[in-house]
Amino acid sequence: MSHSQIGDIIEGTVVRVYPKYAILLFDEGETGLLHISELSNSYVRNFTGYVQVGNIYKVKVIDYDPEKDFMKVSLKSVTSQERKKPLRKKKVDPAGISFVELETKLPDWIKEENGEN
Repeated sequence: MSHSQIGDIIEGTVVRVYPKYAILLFDEGETGLLHISELSNSYVRNFTGYVQVGNIYKVKVIDYDPEKDFMKVSLKSVTSQERKKPLRKKKVDPAGISFVELETKLPDWIKEENGEN
């Protein structure tokens, strides 16, 4: 498993939220902590009003604890230019992806959306 380095800009999904910090999950199963102090340069009164489970953020790795295999990340350290720049994506082999479940449920979802149930 490759690890992100301090200074890397990575994209993660919020999986847990606490009053003053959130846990994010990144590619390759890496995890990181986004503390309230790293959310914004402005005062943030209500962290959970801004950060919710499922939110996806581009963040900068500001520290890494190899013993715990855990990163500290910052949202406020990501410049507006870095936010707009696309991340390097890994190529996925389409042969390894199954769309069977989607293909099976799609007709029912379309009927439901059209009120045909």
